[in-house]
Amino acid sequence: MLSLLGFEKLDFSLYPDHEYQLVWLRCFLESSYEERGQSALDVTDVDVERLYVQVNKFALVSPLVCDIFMNLLIFCDSLFAFMSFCCVSFFSHHELLDVVLKPL
Repeated sequence: MLSLLGFEKLDFSLYPDHEYQLVWLRCFLESSYEERGQSALDVTDVDVERLYVQVNKFALVSPLVCDIFMNLLIFCDSLFAFMSFCCVSFFSHHELLDVVLKPL
């Protein structure tokens, strides 16, 4: 069923590590600052860390949201490939927790 969503299995080893995310988030913030007419040099390490925490909070909530959708689908008697994805995603949630919280 996951192949319908574009991949064979969830592989959290592909999740970007802490350093890679910080570099990417810094580039994002610098571009965002420049778009607003500010200097890219105004981006601080605190800004980058704050955004890192916010982004990864959403990554941790995602499987829980999938679980909610899965329950809605069950009660609506609708079968959909997303339900299979949610099951796998929910049970892989602890793997993601280890990956995201490891650098903290």
